[in-house]
Amino acid sequence: MADVCGFLAPFPLAGLLGEDFSAAACAIFGTTISSMNWRLLLVLLLAPTAWSQTAPDMATAPHYRQLLVNNQVRVFALTLRPLERTMARHDNNFLVIALLDSDAVIWPEGESDIVNFHFNQGDIRFNSGGRALGMRNDRTTEYRNITIEFLDLKVNNYGYQSYSGTWEFGAPSLAPPVDPHARFMNSLVLGAASAYDIQLLSRDPFTPPEKQGPELLIPVTNVDMKTGEYERIRKSSGEPVWIPAGRKATFLNATSEPIRFVEVLFKAEAKN
Repeated sequence: MADVCGFLAPFPLAGLLGEDFSAAACAIFGTTISSMNWRLLLVLLLAPTAWSQTAPDMATAPHYRQLLVNNQVRVFALTLRPLERTMARHDNNFLVIALLDSDAVIWPEGESDIVNFHFNQGDIRFNSGGRALGMRNDRTTEYRNITIEFLDLKVNNYGYQSYSGTWEFGAPSLAPPVDPHARFMNSLVLGAASAYDIQLLSRDPFTPPEKQGPELLIPVTNVDMKTGEYERIRKSSGEPVWIPAGRKATFLNATSEPIRFVEVLFKAEAKN
């Protein structure tokens, strides 16, 4: 048997909450507590500490792997094998690109982990930062995505929407391509950047952007593009490519099959 009031006196939480807390605890537990009540009391005291702990940054979160970082973005690969899960903090806005047809349970930290989402290969979804998200793979197949964190707050989906004639948040994702076997380029405007879902057939060109900003390429399928005799972009699915502003070369799909990739085009920095 132990004296609960004597136990509570030096405890940090009791000091934080003051004498009323100690008095209330004494009234609930009595002046002495059994070993079972000791355990219960410790749980009650330590629970707020556990609740206050935040999820880790993606750089240290389980199953995330950092692939690229510069003054514009951080790029991570996330792989979840069957029954694996992770929780990561997202301080900034971010874009998620699905590399496979897959499903995942996704939930904000502190909420129920019961809602399942389906992703088609090449799906692009924009997310606002400021909270932690958990993900779990309940399927028997692997889940893979590329997560692009934008370090510029001007990359967001708030702006003038022509369909409504007002300033508001725009669509966070792109519709699937009308013909998945044809050449296509669909765009998602994100303020200081734009994301393009691109598929090129054999020998199709990938021309330079009209507005000469830096480009980030994320291959959805394996990609092999050439320009001239020596310059080439040959990457596996999920391997990022950073292209500085000012690209002049036109690349051609050097394979006999369609290739699909996401281009994130950033606005060029204003010249003084």
